[in-house]
Amino acid sequence: MLALILLILQLFLLAYFLFFSFYLFRYGYASVFLKPEIKKVKFSNSKVAVVIVSYNEGEVLKDTIAACEKLTFRNKVIICADDSNDGITDALLLKIAREKGAKQLLKTDYIDHGKTEVFEANDFVFFHRLHNVGFKAGNLKELENYLKANDFEYMYLLDADWEPQADAIERCLEVIEADKKIGFVQTKRISYYGEQENLQRCLALNEDGNYYVDMPGRQNIGDMILFSGCCTLFRLKSLYKTEGFRPGHITEDIDLTNRFYLLGYKGVYLENVENIGDVPFHYTAYRRQQDRWARGTARVFKEYFWPIIFSKKMNLKEKLSLIRQNSYYTTSVAIELSIFLAFLNVALLSWYKDNYTAVLYEYYANYIAWPYTILLFIALISNFIPLVITIFKRKYYKNFIFIPYATWLAWSNLHNYFISNLKGFFNIKPIWVTTPKLSSKKRTQKHKAKVKMPFSLRFRLANLATLFLMLIIYWLEWTYLGRIDIYAFFWIPAMAVGTAFS
Repeated sequence: MLALILLILQLFLLAYFLFFSFYLFRYGYASVFLKPEIKKVKFSNSKVAVVIVSYNEGEVLKDTIAACEKLTFRNKVIICADDSNDGITDALLLKIAREKGAKQLLKTDYIDHGKTEVFEANDFVFFHRLHNVGFKAGNLKELENYLKANDFEYMYLLDADWEPQADAIERCLEVIEADKKIGFVQTKRISYYGEQENLQRCLALNEDGNYYVDMPGRQNIGDMILFSGCCTLFRLKSLYKTEGFRPGHITEDIDLTNRFYLLGYKGVYLENVENIGDVPFHYTAYRRQQDRWARGTARVFKEYFWPIIFSKKMNLKEKLSLIRQNSYYTTSVAIELSIFLAFLNVALLSWYKDNYTAVLYEYYANYIAWPYTILLFIALISNFIPLVITIFKRKYYKNFIFIPYATWLAWSNLHNYFISNLKGFFNIKPIWVTTPKLSSKKRTQKHKAKVKMPFSLRFRLANLATLFLMLIIYWLEWTYLGRIDIYAFFWIPAMAVGTAFS
């Protein structure tokens, strides 16, 4: 009975991994061989708020504001929605506002003047909350009142470090105004890195796969489009109908995406509209960023699973793609279980090979050995599809040699993802941690060294223990079973990377 249970669990986990692999292959194919059918109309001169959200990120804001001032759409107002309390960023923004002739609003019904101060010029607004309550979503929720009162029809949303191309608003407007069911238009995010910044290069390779492969694939076959946090144009009437941003949610983007689709609105992805921004410059900053994304996504998965299943506003294809998005980080839970099962199976076959359960397990396993191995290999290969296509699309062929390291970096976060999933499932109260950002045009190794990032002994020890466990598993497989597991070439270096840098 135990032998059968072990085998069924293995097959269930394989099916789970293949579900995600299917989408990687599907989106990879669609991003290369299919073309988007996006209806466009001549855009209007609607009033657009270009919103830059910031929290103690003065290092990058000047460049972002300068890029927004170069936007060619005329009927726009740049709004810096800021929660800074470092005495540097808020002072910088106030200086810029004063230089533009901004005056402080003192008596309005739609602003809590005890908690928020607003300095307003014709084409620039400094919207400053005195406390970072409710995180980024709390900031945007309060800003909604200002946008409503001032009759803005659209909002182009940016994080503090993302610089849009000059005609981004025009390109988005001609799409969103073609169909009232389009709630938002997501544009491409391209990550900057210097020639010698190999960590950033690999993180960018992983991140860019979403915008060169995953999102175009979704658009080309009609799956759901993710609002990915910034570089997005919103139809504000549609945003208000979803009840807007939810203060306190650390992944306000995927939360809002679900509510758009549950109400019958759609997203559109424009691959030809680009924004340039940064990836984390330090491994610890990267790990913390991934913790936030995984934790918030797990919460969304739990909250929206049944509403999606019973929704009458979405077709089956949209439902499945949305569930896949919401469950994206739960693969870490399945991987943790598969490692535990692998240890049990190898120990059983190596140390107790004459045991009845071991003999029965081996008897069953032999029947499925070849198809199981082939399908497992397919699941592995699918991880590299976005990376390879991204390299070809960007024509950065040198990045081929960085694919192993990029994979090890992503896989080294296994325990981080697992713990973050548990926190999200059980609604453990999060603490907002900003990913440090440095100006991509000015940063140097000396510059980066000034920003201290702590190491985590807890994650280092967990990765070290996992490294030893995997060495035992793969050594037993090789010694007693006479086979070399191809996953060893990825998991062992990944755990070594996680041990070294956690």
